[in-house]
Amino acid sequence: MSNTLGYSTLAITGFTGLISNRFNQHVVIDQLAALKDLCCSEKAVKLSNGGDYVVKYPLIADQGEIAVAIKVFKPQSWWKDKYDHKNKSKAERSFHAACFLQDNGINTPVPIAWLERWDGTRLMESYYLCIFEPGTSFRDALSDIYYNQRNNAPLIDLLHIVAPAIRAMHDAGFMHGDMGNQNILLPRSETGAWLQPQFIDLNRAKYSSEPLTIKQRAFDLARIALPGAYLKIFKTIYNNHQDFPADFESLEQKARKRFWGHRRSVKWRHPIRHWKNKKRAASKPVYPPIQDIWLWDEKSAQPMIVPSRQEKHAYRKWRYLFSMVWQGVCAAPGIYRRYQQLLTQSYTTPIEMKGRIGIALHPHPDYTETELQLLEQLGNPPVLIRFCHHETATEWNRTIALVKQLRSKGLEVMLAVLQDRQALLQPDSWKQFLTLIIESLGDQVAHIEITHASNRLKWGIWSSDEYRQLMMPALELQQRFPHIRLVGPACIDFEYLPVIAALDTHPKTQPLAALSHLLYVDRRGAPEATQGRQFSTLEKSALLKALAQWSDRCSDKVIVSEVNWPVKHAGIWSPIGCPYETPKWRRDEPGENDDDYANYMLRYYLITLCSGHIEQVFWWRLSAHGYGLVDDRNNFMPRTAFYALAQLLRLIGTARFVRKLDTESNVYALEFDAEERKITVAWRSDNNTSVIPASINYEKIIDRDGKELTTASISGAPIYLLGESTAMR
Repeated sequence: MSNTLGYSTLAITGFTGLISNRFNQHVVIDQLAALKDLCCSEKAVKLSNGGDYVVKYPLIADQGEIAVAIKVFKPQSWWKDKYDHKNKSKAERSFHAACFLQDNGINTPVPIAWLERWDGTRLMESYYLCIFEPGTSFRDALSDIYYNQRNNAPLIDLLHIVAPAIRAMHDAGFMHGDMGNQNILLPRSETGAWLQPQFIDLNRAKYSSEPLTIKQRAFDLARIALPGAYLKIFKTIYNNHQDFPADFESLEQKARKRFWGHRRSVKWRHPIRHWKNKKRAASKPVYPPIQDIWLWDEKSAQPMIVPSRQEKHAYRKWRYLFSMVWQGVCAAPGIYRRYQQLLTQSYTTPIEMKGRIGIALHPHPDYTETELQLLEQLGNPPVLIRFCHHETATEWNRTIALVKQLRSKGLEVMLAVLQDRQALLQPDSWKQFLTLIIESLGDQVAHIEITHASNRLKWGIWSSDEYRQLMMPALELQQRFPHIRLVGPACIDFEYLPVIAALDTHPKTQPLAALSHLLYVDRRGAPEATQGRQFSTLEKSALLKALAQWSDRCSDKVIVSEVNWPVKHAGIWSPIGCPYETPKWRRDEPGENDDDYANYMLRYYLITLCSGHIEQVFWWRLSAHGYGLVDDRNNFMPRTAFYALAQLLRLIGTARFVRKLDTESNVYALEFDAEERKITVAWRSDNNTSVIPASINYEKIIDRDGKELTTASISGAPIYLLGESTAMR
């Protein structure tokens, strides 16, 4: 091994070892000669427990007082001593490994010395000394995020720091051998930012001048403990942000299964030691159970997926799934009969459009003033406001004030009350949260939606029993405030079995005022595109309406409380691109361009509302870089969709839908009766264009964005065909 740092043989009677030339001083050596006593002195601070432990000590050197970390190695069995006498002790291996890392520009606390005392082939004392580096272990940093911060951003920041550092270490030819989270030290700068990781506990390391093989890398990476979804991100970052190779992935998975299986088997291999450790264990484990890890992502305004698919299956409550399927089988005949009837009635009932098109706002002080101005440009449609349990009382009270401000302006408001995992773990906190909202606003809002996307594990609900637990305080409050109109169960996507299961938990004596649902269809592209060759937005809406009619736990009114399409080029601000842009997303960027986004939004509103199946639709959200009508990261610049919605509301926001005209396949023509004239909205659901049907009488053509045209064809962008004004007749 090279001697770039410079070290010399340690001259202490009875001891062998090496010392860095920087510390090869009489004053230091005199202290090392009494190291055993120093480690037990009042100045020594014990930093860890166990057989091998670490103490912090203020070492006096010519440079002044220096805080050092002293690793004290425990006595070993005779056969282990015999092995170490021949192959180097833990202390010596740690010192040489640290020197190798330092020589190769990889961070580790600066090594000072190793020394040990032998009696023949028995190791009597053994120490490794290095500069003390204040910092937090990767393990403890993760624990703080999981328990206290519950935020995706600091975790992603950590992965972007730790993964490249491990990659650099491996590329330098160094295999740590015990790369647990506890052995990655994370110092901070004076401003609190993370500095480059330092690798510690190096006595099991192996190193050479050549980069590690993928088998050696897999051995190290297998010891990193992260939830499955974030482990996948970690490995992609480690691989220079490229897809993890299949052969590497296979080796890592095998090594991980072997290592963690061995860890779990300790209670069988060493039952007495396991019993003692369990008895000494703290009341709170280092990490929460994986089903209790809930991490919020502010960029996309949603919690992140934490477990891998395999981990989901391990914790999933299969009894709930089987019960849900059985409930669906029992409900299917009644729902299907109603669905067939409703489908034939699509677009046949006149619909008053006023108050049906809504928009969600972001109740944050940096948004409020601008969003209220934008809302006025839209004609002040109904508004949806979120309350989030993971936020603070200050934020809740600020949102309450915003709702009261909106109501003072005469706007209709619906509330969406969002849970986190703590709502289930701390039920009193959830009850107090609901009480604050309902007592403050219950008599001022149109509807209150309790819970959010309960069929998505990332939102913290793992069964209908847990959904019932969250609903109980709201139902109790409804008995105190009978005028409040609760809606739900607010499941998401085209998944209606969880809706049936959730409704089944409601008492018949307190039916929901409406069935609310987050009916996303963006994965299919256009709203007219089908899923399973049959279900477009129209059929999904009709089936949801049929479910509401079938159930005796809610009225037959259906509210779509959230829908959008993700915007292209939004990166990690996209709801499907967060929290990390994978190589796949970089190759095939998800989302829609501005034109398609605007077209799909208008067509979704028109299909769901004019079909008669959906009572009200709220667009999520007015301002959001990744999915909003306005780009909040570009000085609140309105997108095409904002102007398109303003035009829709201006022309038919208070009109009356009359009928759907008979047209050729893929052509939609919806007729509205406005105050002074008839207006027909027409578009195509495919990529073709066609002439305006001769059966439509009009005297003016307005395009999607409000521009008057002299001639036009029907395409994917809706156009408005204005009939003769009744005032002119």
